Amino acid sequence: MERSKLTWEEVIKFEEIKGYGQQIWRHNGQYYLVADEGGIAEQRVVYELPLELFQLLDSGTKTMVDIHYKLQNDEWPSTEEERKASEKKWIEEGLTPLIANPKSREYFTQEELEKLIPLAEQKWIDWKGKLPDNYVSPLDKD
Repeated sequence: MERSKLTWEEVIKFEEIKGYGQQIWRHNGQYYLVADEGGIAEQRVVYELPLELFQLLDSGTKTMVDIHYKLQNDEWPSTEEERKASEKKWIEEGLTPLIANPKSREYFTQEELEKLIPLAEQKWIDWKGKLPDNYVSPLDKD
């Protein structure tokens, strides 16, 4: 969603909605979200906040971070499940993270690893010539 043409100096003349640390304001039935953006050269920006988004925030259904993300990007931030699914897909496409980063194996079941590890090992060998010296296959049984 686009930023409002209003400035912080204009918005602070509106009614502040208490409990949101001067981030939510209301004027003539319209809500506004004020946020700092930009990293090193931060600037205070204003977004028109649709009533339905304010209601999600006010009810606790969505956080301020979620609402700000939605206003900035016109989409909701990924859920934890979506992030995990995306990471898993990325690992499956590349395979070598299964060798380089043992933590990446946590996304997979033992059955999945039994299929993927041999492929990952071969891909690594094709790429580097041999498996890392300290590599221990998760399929090795003690």
